[in-house]
Amino acid sequence: MNTPFLENEHFYMRELRESDLDGHWYAWFNDSLVTQFQNKKIFPNTREKQRAYFDSIQNSDTDVVLAIIDKHTEQHFGNVGLHRIDWVHRSAELGIVIGEMDFWGKGYGKEAWRLITEYGFHVLNLHRIWAIVMSGNEASAKCAEAAGFRREGHFREMFYKNGTYLDAFYYNMLKSDLDR
Repeated sequence: MNTPFLENEHFYMRELRESDLDGHWYAWFNDSLVTQFQNKKIFPNTREKQRAYFDSIQNSDTDVVLAIIDKHTEQHFGNVGLHRIDWVHRSAELGIVIGEMDFWGKGYGKEAWRLITEYGFHVLNLHRIWAIVMSGNEASAKCAEAAGFRREGHFREMFYKNGTYLDAFYYNMLKSDLDR
């Protein structure tokens, strides 16, 4: 049964399900292109590791992760979430992956980013949502900026990927920015 938690005209977002473990989800994090600008593919991902992550998310009080599902094909093509939710300071880190490359370049990442941000501010009553974007990740930078996030910080050589240290950028948005 498909019960959208958040949706737009092209896709809906729902809770992660046990059945998602049988799909391509775990393999996204072994794919060099999908993880090119993520702190992933350092160690091989396995179905067992994905199961452990799934279990940790199901029991988490500080993470909300949603599967992104194509309305026409019912394909699980990505995830978006709010992580490290700090209930005292009312902040969270936004994370997103569009794991199926057929869905790249269609604006779905921007829309999922926007929807999870609105949910975080209007439903969870967060004050601040932030994201770390690896240098060169123009798609995530565009998602952040389209949603109203501001680039406010620069971390020099924060990540080591493929033999090179890469910078990262801190993006931030306050609830008051959304309500303007």
